[in-house]
Amino acid sequence: MTSDIHEQIIRTFIKYFEANQRWETKQTHTSGIEARALLSEIRRLATIRRVEIGEVRKNKPKIKSPKYKQSLLQDKQDDEA
Repeated sequence: MTSDIHEQIIRTFIKYFEANQRWETKQTHTSGIEARALLSEIRRLATIRRVEIGEVRKNKPKIKSPKYKQSLLQDKQDDEA
């Protein structure tokens, strides 16, 4: 159901949350670098996940689309004529 990328995003976010807590309390050079690196990793993983979701949506029928409904009505009218 969910992808491995989704799970990686969750794990990376948890690591980011902990790193951000260290940054907020200590504001050391290392904690800042770690928090920023994890944010970059979250961005990279989110881009991959966004593409995965787009591919699934591309393959799904557009049942709720107004154009789809209009084409169904047109097909029905053509069959009746």
